[in-house]
Amino acid sequence: MNNIFAYVMRGEATEAKLISGVACSPDTALEEFQFVKRQFGKEDGRMYYHIVQAFSPDDPITPEMAHEIGLKFAAYFPDYQIVVATHYNTDHVHNHLIMNSVNMRNGKKFHQTRDEMLEVKAFSNKLCAEYGLTVTEEKCSYDYIPAWKKRLVQTALCAMEETYTKDAFIEYMRMHGYRVRWDDDHKYITFTTPEGYRARDNKLFDERLLKENMELYYAMGGTDTRFAEVYQTYETPPHKPTATMTTSVGLIALLGQMLSSTPPDYDPQMIVEMNPWERQQLEKLLGRKISPKAAAHYSERQDYNQSMDWVW
Repeated sequence: MNNIFAYVMRGEATEAKLISGVACSPDTALEEFQFVKRQFGKEDGRMYYHIVQAFSPDDPITPEMAHEIGLKFAAYFPDYQIVVATHYNTDHVHNHLIMNSVNMRNGKKFHQTRDEMLEVKAFSNKLCAEYGLTVTEEKCSYDYIPAWKKRLVQTALCAMEETYTKDAFIEYMRMHGYRVRWDDDHKYITFTTPEGYRARDNKLFDERLLKENMELYYAMGGTDTRFAEVYQTYETPPHKPTATMTTSVGLIALLGQMLSSTPPDYDPQMIVEMNPWERQQLEKLLGRKISPKAAAHYSERQDYNQSMDWVW
């Protein structure tokens, strides 16, 4: 404990007005924690709990607001001495809560089950929602997918059936209350629901919504591509009940097979050559070479259509 208080209250990360004590004074918290431990003979074992409550860098939150939320969060642990320090020295504001491991009223040591920990997280989410802030994703697995995540998946799949481009997909989602962060330099697509929940693409247990698969889908023309029906009706194989992310790769393998071989109903008059950069990007996604004939056959992109006289 000698070090943790100095760390959370250091001047380069916070300031005096953003440091508060619950049932203790920040300046004498170390001595007060130790007094309670001696009083109940609990001076060994775990000395304290360190909780970090972080906020999204995209949220319009001030350090003062974060500190206010942190104090309300501390109230979830009645009769425990807690120091709350708000830091703003990173790209996201966050609270540090240092809690005495011994209850000052009954002398019992703090213990928490997994379910109780999830309840704490839900309480933090509730506070954030009251302030109009983003809430964190609930801990889930393949055998437990919350209702908000199921709604997200359904909306995203509907968007893919209605749109031809990445930008159109993002706009469709926006019109339905969802925000989509889809950047070239980020490994994942991040979705934010109307309620403020956030989830990465690989936490949705649907291969059709993985970034690399969606980029291929829209590179070929989205809902107008000839493999759109194959893509849209693909069923992700069941995962282990304890799985916490999408792990199967059947869809990208299927699309790769389609694009690397000549289609059975290929029309030789429909060849359209991709530019080298585009071909390289798609082949990187697929992990194999693309057949020019297959690319021409399956692609329905507008720039392809305008580059040649189609023969039907």
